[in-house]
Amino acid sequence: MKTRGYIKLMSSVDSNKNSTIELNILPGERTPWHFHTLFSETFAVLKGTLEVGKGKDILHLKQGDLATINPGENHYYHNVSNEECIVTTTVDPGNKNFENALFILKGLANDGLATNAGTPKNFSDLVLFVYLSNSRMVGFQKIAEPIFKFFARAAIKKGHLNKLIEEYCSQVV
Repeated sequence: MKTRGYIKLMSSVDSNKNSTIELNILPGERTPWHFHTLFSETFAVLKGTLEVGKGKDILHLKQGDLATINPGENHYYHNVSNEECIVTTTVDPGNKNFENALFILKGLANDGLATNAGTPKNFSDLVLFVYLSNSRMVGFQKIAEPIFKFFARAAIKKGHLNKLIEEYCSQVV
């Protein structure tokens, strides 16, 4: 039986300076290289191992290790092991859109609407995740950024973002 996505809000920008979320990263789950402009992101490994690309370095984090990614710093993560990895990710300053992005992503995965790598299968879901998480593309992918922004705005206008928030974020406390 496949392990389900797990996510728990530990600290929200609604009542604190930072957003901290505990979640599992399943074997094979990964992000492409990207960066954020609005916040730093700190990964703390609670269980398992996680590969984190940070600038020009590739870090192999294990239980008890952490890595902080500064705003504008290129990074990715990838669970290259055969075991789930449990982490907390903290963004500073906190960001409600980022909180929602992770809950939507895990909800989509649990509903079978994401690939094994954790990428939303539906294009509208993908562009909204990129928008909410303040993920900026790097390298050749950067040319797609204006297209993603256009389709994210269209999906918001059509009410798709509100639908995702209602479906996957309404029970978050």
